[in-house]
Amino acid sequence: MSTLQMDNQKIDELARVLSKQIDAKAFANKYAPAKDVLKLVGAGVFLGASIILPNLPLALKPFLRNQNEFEIWKRFNIPYLKRTLSRLESQKLVEIGEKQGMQIIKITDQGRQKILKMAIDNLELSKPKIWDGRWRLVVFDLPETRAKLRKILAEYLKVLGFYPLQKSVYLHAYPCEKEVEFLREYLTIGSNVRIFITNRVENEQEFLDFFGV
Repeated sequence: MSTLQMDNQKIDELARVLSKQIDAKAFANKYAPAKDVLKLVGAGVFLGASIILPNLPLALKPFLRNQNEFEIWKRFNIPYLKRTLSRLESQKLVEIGEKQGMQIIKITDQGRQKILKMAIDNLELSKPKIWDGRWRLVVFDLPETRAKLRKILAEYLKVLGFYPLQKSVYLHAYPCEKEVEFLREYLTIGSNVRIFITNRVENEQEFLDFFGV
């Protein structure tokens, strides 16, 4: 939907981050899932790189975490990769062209939004070993004209483990500022959402039990 947008430059950067977080099992499999291939395209891995010639691993090398992964990609199944890219092209998630005798793979706006959706669906909060004793309150106020976005935000906060204090007030015990900021940008509701951090919440035992702290 048109309201769920983020600046393309930020999505491209997100793709680069995601490409470095691809599970090691994907690198051990010569038939990487289409979603991982899309992340690599979004990261610019295939930009200007031929998928026919054996120099593909060289294009991937900056995005791999160690030499072992590089060796794995050298054995990547190129015909399967080509079919995967062709399928992504038919879904209008990438564009395949040619320049100076080399195939150029570019991500489309639709592909960027797909990457963004994958990232938002994989958001999660980590539980620190030691609680810092601070509570995070997320408060939002969206007009009725944006009721759909209000519902989406509430659903994501619940998935992230927030405790619903009121209809538009959610509580969490652990650091969540970056995740909430990402949600604000994703839903383009930055001015309607605020985060408050406090050391005390009245009758907090119920919340201590809820978060296991």
